[in-house]
Amino acid sequence: MPVVPLKLQPREQVPLSLQPREERGDGPVGRIRRTQGLLPGILYGHKQPPYAFKTETRALERIFGRYGQNALFVLSFAGEERAPEQAIVREVQYHKVRGSILHLDLLRIDPTEKVRISVPLHTVGNPIGVRLNGGALQHSITHLEMECVVAEMPAGIELDITDLDVGDNVHVADLLGQESRIVTDPEIAIVSVLAPRVGGDGAAAAGEGGDEGDESKQD
Repeated sequence: MPVVPLKLQPREQVPLSLQPREERGDGPVGRIRRTQGLLPGILYGHKQPPYAFKTETRALERIFGRYGQNALFVLSFAGEERAPEQAIVREVQYHKVRGSILHLDLLRIDPTEKVRISVPLHTVGNPIGVRLNGGALQHSITHLEMECVVAEMPAGIELDITDLDVGDNVHVADLLGQESRIVTDPEIAIVSVLAPRVGGDGAAAAGEGGDEGDESKQD
């Protein structure tokens, strides 16, 4: 089986300004969304008290539109004498009908800390076995677990599967030589190129039916 090239997608560091939030409850929080264009949120983690904040909705939407939810946020605190902090997205709550963002949870991180994270897995390329030999591509998993220093966390992992032919299977173990920080079970299959389905059974059945018909005519 050919080697499947692996590429790590860097996690971008993006500035985000937070304001302290005193508003609590559905009514007051809803008003800051409607009248101020601000989004409520909570910053957690590292044994520090939760910090209630609000931030500009449009600024956050632009960040998500460009980087998705994989950005590493560098937080500043408007009107407060607080040192900048770094955080990643913990949870985003969306409106069930409109799809707009309702609430943002951020998790504090220490750039030197080693963590275990789930990293999105993407494939690129159309395998030879599909393109030329009629095979079918099967994806088994969409994320890989990695253990690494926070400052080195990738936003995603990209696999080039162009050279895979019918019968080729890529397992986690096949990637460890390129990226030893992957901690997902090595035996797990990632992608497979399955053999094309053969329609011979139907043809054989039709042929058998034809023979029976000939014998009935001779009787």
